[in-house]
Amino acid sequence: MKSAQILNVLRTAAVADALGVPAEMKARGSYHLTKMTGYGSWPQPAGSWSDDTSMTLCLLQNILEAGSDDDLMDKFEHYMMFGDWTPRGITFDVGRTCAHAVRQHAINHVPAQQCGDAAENANGNGALMRIAPLAFVLVNQPVAERFATAKAYTTLTHGHARSVVGSFVYLELLHELLAGHDLVAALAAVKTTLTGLNPTSAYAAETAAYQRLFTGDFQNCQLDDIRTSPYVVDTLEAAVWVTLTATDLRSGLLQAVNLGGDVDTIATVAAPLLALSYPEQTVPTEWWQVMLNQPLLDRVMVPFAQKFGD
Repeated sequence: MKSAQILNVLRTAAVADALGVPAEMKARGSYHLTKMTGYGSWPQPAGSWSDDTSMTLCLLQNILEAGSDDDLMDKFEHYMMFGDWTPRGITFDVGRTCAHAVRQHAINHVPAQQCGDAAENANGNGALMRIAPLAFVLVNQPVAERFATAKAYTTLTHGHARSVVGSFVYLELLHELLAGHDLVAALAAVKTTLTGLNPTSAYAAETAAYQRLFTGDFQNCQLDDIRTSPYVVDTLEAAVWVTLTATDLRSGLLQAVNLGGDVDTIATVAAPLLALSYPEQTVPTEWWQVMLNQPLLDRVMVPFAQKFGD
């Protein structure tokens, strides 16, 4: 994939995040977004991106530096505690499970790979929201390596097997889209890939939580069937459904941010799926121009795209 296309995917995800921030956790039907706005759910101006993008920037920079897991946790700490990697030097909207993992590392000096909460009630979307760039890193790696990497980067903050499987499914969908398949074909391929997991492992058992994605007619679900909580399964389902039912990149992003619920993260997760499904379309210029702190975004996104692009 060309570097310009990778950059478009990264920018689209950041724009999706900022589009959704003003409506985060608002009830479905209580609002209707058609453009980049500000304030609303958070006292932040238009173009403000949240933890989704901030933690993704940490990941991108750590990959560029060939940093360790502990280095990445240090970056998360600087984001959460000091406002680094943010639009205006102000941290807001940090998820509970991510915050717990960062404190484990920063305060209790727990090794990075042991920081993620492994409790079943800790299966939020805080790993899923930042992990998409790994698809470009792993594009030529075998499936075992792709799974191991998904696991390693997820468990930094989310230690339960369900979150690991969610990250793996998402990255595998992106992997299939990068190979030129559409999302329906990608879902069929990932369904087959999941059967290759060790049947006695906790990961194989957790694939059941995601089975609705692989029924073959998931795209025919009605809006009322789509849940939009911060639960990792709900977020992945919503992002996939938006992509399956969208007719173009712009309308898909708007559909995502108007679902109600955790829409900034749902839109962030949907954005790479949409951008790869419509590779000839770019993030709307009028939305990108509103984004705050573009120099920071470009300082990290541009060299990453150049490193992994053709």
